[in-house]
Amino acid sequence: MDDQFDVIRITSKGQMTLPVRARKGLNIKEGDHLAVYIHGEEIILRKFSPFRQASPQDAIFHLIGKGHGPADLSEKHDYYLTQAKEESTKQ
Repeated sequence: MDDQFDVIRITSKGQMTLPVRARKGLNIKEGDHLAVYIHGEEIILRKFSPFRQASPQDAIFHLIGKGHGPADLSEKHDYYLTQAKEESTKQ
């Protein structure tokens, strides 16, 4: 880890400006995303690439929508997993 550091100020809205050295070092540009981790007393920022939408060039693309299940499965995934685990423990 680099021993150099920059001091930044947090605004009343909780905003901050990443120093130029950090932006250039990680090639962070306007519109990029950062993941924020809390580790004890530290805040860790990492460059983050959000998932992109599947396209016909993706091998799995033609399987999308072919499975069977509730229409809201993607939104309530955790709920359905918990429900299935509870039902399996009852048996």
